Amino acid sequence: MEMEVSRPLSLRCSVQKYDWGKLGKDSRVARLFSRNSDAEIEPDRPYAEFWMGTHESGPSFLVRGESGSPDSEPVSLRKWILDNPGFLGEKVVDRWGSELPFLFKVLSVAKALSIQAHPDKELAKVLHRMQPSIYKDPNQKPEMAIALTDFKALCGFVSIEIFESGITFFSTIALSIG
Repeated sequence: MEMEVSRPLSLRCSVQKYDWGKLGKDSRVARLFSRNSDAEIEPDRPYAEFWMGTHESGPSFLVRGESGSPDSEPVSLRKWILDNPGFLGEKVVDRWGSELPFLFKVLSVAKALSIQAHPDKELAKVLHRMQPSIYKDPNQKPEMAIALTDFKALCGFVSIEIFESGITFFSTIALSIG
């Protein structure tokens, strides 16, 4: 039986402390996480990503009392959605089932990030089945970035023809890579 909700539900979210994150209070992620969880900010720890979603490596939970009675224990957002799939909307459930089809992240970047290539849904399922220790879940990873502060990023790839013409044009690069 689905719960009737007439207002947004409060979540306790997760934080990822990857080494490329900003340290302590310099990190907006740390400040956001501290406000969300009442946790103390560790001044020498990097805070890289604030996660809102159902990913098993950093799940969100409904705040105590949000899942029903005021005395209820926290329940994971994943379980709450499984019990209340209608809140995702008919089109989402038709396409994705009772799974939240995205992971919302806030990043606080201090160092350059590695190049990332994410598979589509079908390839993600295959890779997860073949190498679950590397591909942690069977979901696609479409990404969208919205900068809240100054941020520089390189996005996308060029065709091999454009790449080769650039290499040829810049002869010092061509000499160094052959």
